Amino acid sequence: MDKSKKKSVEALLRRKDHAPLLDLCEKDGGYWQAVRSHLYDLDERIRWSAIETVSKIVRRWWQAGEEEKVRQYIRTIFWSISDESGGIGWSAPQVIAEIIVHIPVLMDPYGGMMIAYSIEEPPLIKGCLWGIGRLGKSIIDAVEAFRDEILAVFGVDDSEMLGLASWAMGEVGYHPAIPFIQKLAVRSEPVTIYIGGDFVERPLRHWAHEAISKIESAAA
Repeated sequence: MDKSKKKSVEALLRRKDHAPLLDLCEKDGGYWQAVRSHLYDLDERIRWSAIETVSKIVRRWWQAGEEEKVRQYIRTIFWSISDESGGIGWSAPQVIAEIIVHIPVLMDPYGGMMIAYSIEEPPLIKGCLWGIGRLGKSIIDAVEAFRDEILAVFGVDDSEMLGLASWAMGEVGYHPAIPFIQKLAVRSEPVTIYIGGDFVERPLRHWAHEAISKIESAAA
Protein backbone atom coordinates (compact mmCIF):
# COMPACT_ATOMS: atom_id res chain seq x y z
CA MET A 1 0.00 0.00 0.00
CA ASP A 2 1.27 3.49 -0.95
CA LYS A 3 2.63 5.05 2.27
CA SER A 4 1.70 8.60 1.24
CA LYS A 5 -1.91 7.56 0.60
CA LYS A 6 -2.05 5.71 3.89
CA LYS A 7 -0.70 8.77 5.71
CA SER A 8 -3.21 11.10 4.01
CA VAL A 9 -6.11 8.78 4.83
CA GLU A 10 -5.06 8.49 8.46
CA ALA A 11 -4.88 12.28 8.82
CA LEU A 12 -8.33 12.78 7.27
CA LEU A 13 -9.84 10.03 9.40
CA ARG A 14 -8.34 11.51 12.55
CA ARG A 15 -9.92 14.88 11.72
CA LYS A 16 -13.16 13.18 10.61
CA ASP A 17 -12.82 15.15 7.39
CA HIS A 18 -14.87 12.68 5.39
CA ALA A 19 -15.96 14.71 2.33
CA PRO A 20 -12.53 14.96 0.64
CA LEU A 21 -11.80 11.39 1.64
CA LEU A 22 -14.91 10.17 -0.18
CA ASP A 23 -13.79 11.99 -3.32
CA LEU A 24 -10.30 10.48 -3.09
CA CYS A 25 -11.74 6.98 -2.70
CA GLU A 26 -13.90 7.44 -5.79
CA LYS A 27 -10.90 8.50 -7.87
CA ASP A 28 -8.32 6.02 -6.62
CA GLY A 29 -8.87 2.53 -5.25
CA GLY A 30 -5.68 2.86 -3.21
CA TYR A 31 -7.41 5.32 -0.90
CA TRP A 32 -10.40 3.00 -0.54
CA GLN A 33 -8.05 0.16 0.39
CA ALA A 34 -6.37 2.39 2.99
CA VAL A 35 -9.70 3.37 4.54
CA ARG A 36 -10.75 -0.27 4.84
CA SER A 37 -7.45 -1.17 6.51
CA HIS A 38 -8.33 1.25 9.31
CA LEU A 39 -11.46 -0.75 10.17
CA TYR A 40 -8.99 -2.77 12.27
CA ASP A 41 -7.09 0.20 13.72
CA LEU A 42 -6.27 -0.03 17.42
CA ASP A 43 -6.93 3.70 17.76
CA GLU A 44 -10.68 3.81 18.38
CA ARG A 45 -11.13 7.32 17.00
CA ILE A 46 -9.58 6.35 13.70
CA ARG A 47 -11.45 3.05 13.59
CA TRP A 48 -14.87 4.65 14.16
CA SER A 49 -14.07 7.34 11.60
CA ALA A 50 -13.21 4.59 9.09
CA ILE A 51 -16.53 2.84 9.83
CA GLU A 52 -18.41 6.07 9.13
CA THR A 53 -16.41 6.72 5.96
CA VAL A 54 -17.02 3.23 4.57
CA SER A 55 -20.78 3.55 5.10
CA LYS A 56 -20.84 6.90 3.31
CA ILE A 57 -18.87 5.53 0.37
CA VAL A 58 -21.25 2.59 0.10
CA ARG A 59 -24.19 4.98 0.17
CA ARG A 60 -22.65 6.84 -2.80
CA TRP A 61 -22.50 3.57 -4.71
CA TRP A 62 -26.16 2.92 -3.94
CA GLN A 63 -27.21 6.41 -5.00
CA ALA A 64 -25.25 5.93 -8.23
CA GLY A 65 -27.32 2.85 -9.00
CA GLU A 66 -24.56 0.37 -8.18
CA GLU A 67 -26.79 -1.74 -5.97
CA GLU A 68 -25.09 -5.03 -6.78
CA LYS A 69 -21.71 -3.53 -5.88
CA VAL A 70 -23.15 -2.62 -2.48
CA ARG A 71 -24.56 -6.09 -1.90
CA GLN A 72 -21.31 -7.69 -2.99
CA TYR A 73 -19.38 -5.57 -0.49
CA ILE A 74 -21.79 -6.52 2.29
CA ARG A 75 -21.36 -10.19 1.37
CA THR A 76 -17.59 -9.64 1.65
CA ILE A 77 -18.08 -8.26 5.17
CA PHE A 78 -20.10 -11.30 6.20
CA TRP A 79 -17.49 -13.58 4.66
CA SER A 80 -14.83 -11.85 6.81
CA ILE A 81 -16.55 -13.14 9.95
CA SER A 82 -17.19 -16.65 8.66
CA ASP A 83 -15.08 -19.68 9.50
CA GLU A 84 -14.03 -19.92 5.86
CA SER A 85 -12.24 -16.55 5.95
CA GLY A 86 -9.76 -17.74 8.57
CA GLY A 87 -9.98 -14.43 10.41
CA ILE A 88 -12.32 -12.09 12.23
CA GLY A 89 -13.81 -8.93 10.75
CA TRP A 90 -13.57 -7.05 14.03
CA SER A 91 -15.71 -4.10 12.94
CA ALA A 92 -18.11 -6.05 10.73
CA PRO A 93 -21.31 -5.63 12.81
CA GLN A 94 -20.73 -1.90 13.20
CA VAL A 95 -20.03 -1.43 9.49
CA ILE A 96 -23.15 -3.36 8.48
CA ALA A 97 -25.32 -1.41 10.91
CA GLU A 98 -23.92 1.92 9.74
CA ILE A 99 -24.53 0.97 6.10
CA ILE A 100 -28.15 0.09 6.91
CA VAL A 101 -28.58 3.45 8.66
CA HIS A 102 -27.59 5.12 5.39
CA ILE A 103 -29.55 2.67 3.19
CA PRO A 104 -32.58 1.58 5.30
CA VAL A 105 -34.01 -0.69 2.60
CA LEU A 106 -31.13 -3.08 3.37
CA MET A 107 -32.54 -3.86 6.82
CA ASP A 108 -34.12 -6.95 5.27
CA PRO A 109 -32.19 -9.24 5.23
CA TYR A 110 -28.96 -7.74 6.54
CA GLY A 111 -30.16 -6.53 9.95
CA GLY A 112 -31.11 -10.02 11.04
CA MET A 113 -27.99 -11.47 9.43
CA MET A 114 -25.81 -9.04 11.38
CA ILE A 115 -27.23 -10.41 14.62
CA ALA A 116 -27.14 -14.04 13.46
CA TYR A 117 -23.47 -13.89 12.49
CA SER A 118 -22.18 -12.09 15.57
CA ILE A 119 -24.35 -12.37 18.70
CA GLU A 120 -22.73 -15.63 19.81
CA GLU A 121 -19.17 -14.88 18.64
CA PRO A 122 -17.28 -13.45 21.68
CA PRO A 123 -15.06 -11.04 19.69
CA LEU A 124 -18.13 -9.62 17.90
CA ILE A 125 -20.82 -9.44 20.59
CA LYS A 126 -20.07 -5.86 21.63
CA GLY A 127 -20.09 -4.75 18.01
CA CYS A 128 -23.37 -6.56 17.49
CA LEU A 129 -24.94 -4.82 20.49
CA TRP A 130 -23.71 -1.46 19.23
CA GLY A 131 -25.19 -2.25 15.81
CA ILE A 132 -28.54 -3.10 17.39
CA GLY A 133 -28.55 0.16 19.33
CA ARG A 134 -27.53 2.15 16.27
CA LEU A 135 -30.44 0.73 14.29
CA GLY A 136 -32.88 1.22 17.17
CA LYS A 137 -36.58 0.53 16.73
CA SER A 138 -36.15 -0.41 13.08
CA ILE A 139 -34.47 -3.70 14.08
CA ILE A 140 -36.95 -4.78 16.76
CA ASP A 141 -38.31 -7.70 14.68
CA ALA A 142 -34.82 -9.17 14.33
CA VAL A 143 -34.17 -8.60 18.04
CA GLU A 144 -37.31 -10.57 18.85
CA ALA A 145 -36.20 -13.36 16.50
CA PHE A 146 -32.92 -13.65 18.47
CA ARG A 147 -34.49 -12.93 21.85
CA ASP A 148 -32.81 -15.76 23.80
CA GLU A 149 -29.35 -15.10 22.39
CA ILE A 150 -29.53 -11.36 23.06
CA LEU A 151 -30.93 -11.61 26.59
CA ALA A 152 -28.26 -14.21 27.40
CA VAL A 153 -25.71 -11.41 27.09
CA PHE A 154 -26.95 -10.02 30.41
CA GLY A 155 -25.54 -13.13 32.08
CA VAL A 156 -21.97 -12.07 31.26
CA ASP A 157 -20.30 -10.01 33.98
CA ASP A 158 -18.58 -7.50 31.71
CA SER A 159 -19.57 -3.92 32.52
CA GLU A 160 -18.93 -2.65 28.99
CA MET A 161 -21.03 -5.42 27.47
CA LEU A 162 -23.81 -4.87 30.01
CA GLY A 163 -23.79 -1.14 29.33
CA LEU A 164 -23.97 -1.71 25.59
CA ALA A 165 -26.75 -4.26 26.02
CA SER A 166 -28.76 -1.88 28.21
CA TRP A 167 -28.27 1.05 25.85
CA ALA A 168 -29.15 -1.09 22.81
CA MET A 169 -32.34 -2.44 24.36
CA GLY A 170 -33.32 1.10 25.32
CA GLU A 171 -32.81 2.34 21.77
CA VAL A 172 -34.89 -0.55 20.43
CA GLY A 173 -37.54 -0.14 23.14
CA TYR A 174 -37.38 -3.85 23.92
CA HIS A 175 -39.61 -4.50 26.94
CA PRO A 176 -38.53 -8.12 27.71
CA ALA A 177 -35.09 -6.76 28.63
CA ILE A 178 -36.33 -4.67 31.57
CA PRO A 179 -35.93 -7.35 34.32
CA PHE A 180 -32.31 -7.87 33.24
CA ILE A 181 -31.53 -4.15 33.07
CA GLN A 182 -33.09 -3.47 36.47
CA LYS A 183 -30.41 -5.62 38.09
CA LEU A 184 -27.77 -3.16 36.87
CA ALA A 185 -29.37 -0.07 38.39
CA VAL A 186 -26.91 0.06 41.33
CA ARG A 187 -23.65 -0.56 39.45
CA SER A 188 -21.23 2.32 39.17
CA GLU A 189 -18.56 1.10 36.74
CA PRO A 190 -17.87 3.62 33.97
CA VAL A 191 -18.98 2.53 30.50
CA THR A 192 -18.10 4.37 27.30
CA ILE A 193 -20.28 4.10 24.20
CA TYR A 194 -19.72 5.73 20.82
CA ILE A 195 -22.86 7.75 20.14
CA GLY A 196 -23.54 10.54 17.68
CA GLY A 197 -19.94 10.72 16.54
CA ASP A 198 -18.38 10.94 19.99
CA PHE A 199 -17.47 8.82 23.01
CA VAL A 200 -19.92 9.13 25.89
CA GLU A 201 -18.86 7.86 29.32
CA ARG A 202 -21.42 7.30 32.08
CA PRO A 203 -21.80 4.93 35.06
CA LEU A 204 -23.43 1.61 34.21
CA ARG A 205 -26.41 2.50 36.40
CA HIS A 206 -27.01 5.61 34.29
CA TRP A 207 -27.18 3.55 31.10
CA ALA A 208 -29.56 1.16 32.89
CA HIS A 209 -31.89 3.89 34.20
CA GLU A 210 -31.93 5.64 30.83
CA ALA A 211 -32.68 2.39 28.99
CA ILE A 212 -35.59 1.51 31.28
CA SER A 213 -37.02 5.01 30.83
CA LYS A 214 -36.82 4.72 27.04
CA ILE A 215 -38.38 1.27 26.99
CA GLU A 216 -41.26 2.35 29.22
CA SER A 217 -41.82 5.46 27.10
CA ALA A 218 -41.91 3.36 23.93
CA ALA A 219 -44.51 1.06 25.48
CA ALA A 220 -46.74 3.92 26.71
